[in-house]
Amino acid sequence: MIMSHDEAISQLASPSAHARGQAARALGDVGLGGDLPAIRKALLRETVSYVQYALQDTIKRLTNKTGPRPDEPEEGINVPPEVRQQIYGQAVEWVTGFLLHEIASPVGLAMVSAKREIGAEWENSRTWRHLETIHRVFDAIEMLKNAAGAPRPQEFDLATLLQEIIETEVPDAQPSISRLGAKPFVLKGDPGLIRMVVSNGIRNAVESVSASGVEPAEHAVVINWGKTDIDYWVSVLDRGAGITGPAESAFEIGSSTKRNHSGFGLAIARQAIDTLTGEVTLEPARNGGAVYTARWKR
Repeated sequence: MIMSHDEAISQLASPSAHARGQAARALGDVGLGGDLPAIRKALLRETVSYVQYALQDTIKRLTNKTGPRPDEPEEGINVPPEVRQQIYGQAVEWVTGFLLHEIASPVGLAMVSAKREIGAEWENSRTWRHLETIHRVFDAIEMLKNAAGAPRPQEFDLATLLQEIIETEVPDAQPSISRLGAKPFVLKGDPGLIRMVVSNGIRNAVESVSASGVEPAEHAVVINWGKTDIDYWVSVLDRGAGITGPAESAFEIGSSTKRNHSGFGLAIARQAIDTLTGEVTLEPARNGGAVYTARWKR
């Protein structure tokens, strides 16, 4: 049911974030230029991110209908790359938040109902396999949303974080992984975002070595880290199967040639490093394999 103009204005003050989000989106279609002050006030008091972005989008749409305000910038002004990244990150956070809020819950209910109705054959059913695939995708979407969130800097030891990633995510590969870097290596940053960046590089390196068909040897994966006067960096070198196709395409959402992979891994890493105001690259290694490097500002 489509909200009327008056209903949408009224629902901007609803205690339900879902109702406020619906009202914000409805006003993008039925709103009037005279509604802008009320919508801007709603944005100032809003605390839920996906509703904030819906309100911002509605303000933009209504402004375009009525013409820019005198104090708004004119079109054609160059936007710095950092600002573009911030805008893109906000869009990612809004879209992923909307998907999780509007779709994840019905999918979860479908899984519970299907398990109850299918009974003992649940884990052998095609329904289970399809819903598990959807569940993995939503887990990846939630990580992508977190990667776009505002950094929460704190002091931590990067060397210890790297060791924890290896022990929890690729424990069987520990004998073939070498670590070269200062210990401890204390820095100030967001360990959650840095973990998203680095863990993807380490997992992919280990999987690439495994896919090469050669028994993993000592130094099959080498992790190095350090700093310059302007940034911190982590490099993951592997002697695996190498890169197939353009390296940049690996960072696109849904890009994966691996079974049971969502294809979000490197896209999550790219978003997390963008949030940290850094960059991540994947390149062929000189003697085969690949090198994955992440850098972010100090």
